Amino acid sequence: MNYHQYVNTIVGAVGDIPPVYEGALQAGGGKTYPGAAAPWGAVQFSPDTITGGDNGAGYSYHHTTIEGFSVNHLSGIGWYGELGNFQIMPVTGDVPFHSGTNALCPYQPGTPGRESEFSHDTELTEAGHYGVTLSRYGIRVETTATVHCGIMRMVFPKSEKARVLIDLARRIGGHSEWQEVRASDSQTIEGRIYCPFTAGGWGLGDGHVTYTLHFYAKFSRPFDTFGVWEKGEDLGKKTEYRGETSGFYAEYKTEEGEELLLKVGISYISVENARQNLETEASHWDFNRYVEEAQATWDAQLSSVEAEGTEKDKQKFYTCLYHAFLDPRIYTDCNGEFLAPDGSVQKTDQFLCRTVFSGWDVYRSEFPLLTIIQPEAVNDMICSLIQSAEHSGEPFPRWEIFGRETGCMVGDPGTIITADAYCKGIRNYDTQKAWEICRDTAYAKYPNRSGRDEMSKYGYIPGNISETAENAFADWCISQFAKASGHLEDAEKLYQQSLNYRNIFDPETGWMRRKDADGNWMETSGIYDQRGCVESNIFQQSWFVPHDIPKLIELMGGPDSFCERLEKLLSGADLSALWNEDYNHSNEPCHTVVHLFNYAGRPWRTQYWVRRVQNEAYHEGPFGYCGNEDVGQMSAWFVLTALGFHSTTAASGRFDLNTPYFRKQTVKLNPKYHRCAVSDILTIETDCDPSENWYIHSVTLNGKEIDRTYLTYEELTAGGTLRYCLRKEPCMEWGIK
Repeated sequence: MNYHQYVNTIVGAVGDIPPVYEGALQAGGGKTYPGAAAPWGAVQFSPDTITGGDNGAGYSYHHTTIEGFSVNHLSGIGWYGELGNFQIMPVTGDVPFHSGTNALCPYQPGTPGRESEFSHDTELTEAGHYGVTLSRYGIRVETTATVHCGIMRMVFPKSEKARVLIDLARRIGGHSEWQEVRASDSQTIEGRIYCPFTAGGWGLGDGHVTYTLHFYAKFSRPFDTFGVWEKGEDLGKKTEYRGETSGFYAEYKTEEGEELLLKVGISYISVENARQNLETEASHWDFNRYVEEAQATWDAQLSSVEAEGTEKDKQKFYTCLYHAFLDPRIYTDCNGEFLAPDGSVQKTDQFLCRTVFSGWDVYRSEFPLLTIIQPEAVNDMICSLIQSAEHSGEPFPRWEIFGRETGCMVGDPGTIITADAYCKGIRNYDTQKAWEICRDTAYAKYPNRSGRDEMSKYGYIPGNISETAENAFADWCISQFAKASGHLEDAEKLYQQSLNYRNIFDPETGWMRRKDADGNWMETSGIYDQRGCVESNIFQQSWFVPHDIPKLIELMGGPDSFCERLEKLLSGADLSALWNEDYNHSNEPCHTVVHLFNYAGRPWRTQYWVRRVQNEAYHEGPFGYCGNEDVGQMSAWFVLTALGFHSTTAASGRFDLNTPYFRKQTVKLNPKYHRCAVSDILTIETDCDPSENWYIHSVTLNGKEIDRTYLTYEELTAGGTLRYCLRKEPCMEWGIK
């Protein structure tokens, strides 16, 4: 089956949009990119419409010009972006070397440059294949990718001076500090691009991301001539050059319709590795074959789940599944080498080192999804996190790029996904080392761990609700790791630590509330007060006690009061909006809220609200996401709930049930990690159309009645048939004990 045909990479490709832009109030701000990538690819080869502002993907649908095509991107992120290196722009005639839409260009900022107008009507946005026509030059550009290589096809008009400009200084959230390039033969260039955090990048430098991109690039025909530039000035033909704001150009005389291909291999270790990556993955010059190979790879990846439904619904589903398979991307070169945080080169054939772990986001839906459909990727990520800790002397990073902590967000998501994986039997790594890192994180033995000293001293973090709640949940997950691995004394101690969230529940207001270091309640302006909350408010954050939900229900006055408050949270929200003060699906703190009705005796309200969120927060086209896609998390929430369940509590093995999105779905299981006691396929089916019948009346698993609102990981991964009986009206008896 050609699953890739249902992927539209333009979905969510909206960045920092002006509020007056037509359609902006419907939804948007997904901050994805439309370009080409392979599953988990180090190369994610996409057009750039801008450098600067909160446009981390480098592309926003409302822009009207393209400044170039760079080989590496981040998908769905805010905070001013990272990567966007080796930016290629084909042009004709004498045009400036710089881009006028690069606000961070160190020279000639804001002045018109090489950028070209384009029309969305000319864009091709498929999995593994992107195309667009640069109307200023009459050049058709297409990109595709392997894991480590990008391939570009350019179709030129007749021109006496056709050039391919390669901006070596450009970087999405800043610029590179220095660049080296060498023309090693008449159609090949190689070199390095050094990007320290002092020159910007992630968080405009606040993310402390430093890396060197090594490249090895070949053109399909020898240069007629070539040259380099510095500060926008043409320095002419130089076989080798090192600069601070430099670029390289290849120049040709072209006939109408003449094709030129450029392929580039990258490595974060060495030029030699970049060359090997290119020669291993991109040895020929047949562009169409590369596209076919990329899409065949996507078909194999997307076949993890087969969904039967309308074309429109399958496009929504497989586009989400596609985004869930972009990261954590492969950081290992073809020869098995990867770069550790201390700068040492490591080599292994035991796992693929992965990077871009947006932990605070993805532990909630992305990694629970992957434990079912791609457990090998979960295992790889834990191996990678262990390597990061061993070679940095720090705990697991909570938001990681290239093995290092970037300081973004709060909590201990690395320990959460590790504990979750261990408790699910995903253990193809040094489990003792993993336990020691988790244990030492929980006991504040690592320096500078966010909020750990305060948690130990006070039992909460003064002035902070979100960090207290996140750390308490991480402690609970580590306690489950301890229990499963036989460290029972630690398990009990950590369990008690996990109850520290109760220290910030104010019985007078009935909500979480900030406390100062003396134990006094701090000023609050009510449930919409954002003080002490990370990208949320009291109303949204107070529900985050995934490990102790029955107690939270009790604290909030019992099931009736609890559900009444939940209804207020959800009914007050515009589910398609970019941001809400009530239920806010556009950001992660709310992503486990909808399933809480299952715990309070009203599972039919979970069924109702899940379908509402699926229908109203996810759409087709560039405004397809109601907020930042967040490196697979927003998509994974949809995919999991479309299957008919979601994980509220990591490390519990529990998946809370909701109504499936499709009439029938099949999930491939992995016998290496899953029990597969019944089958290596899990079939999920309904007795009638779930788009019209939202409510569960009964559930069976392999013919056995399930009269509870959840299934366990062991039950799901045993395989077989999960069948839902649905109706238009709610059933108030099913799942109620």
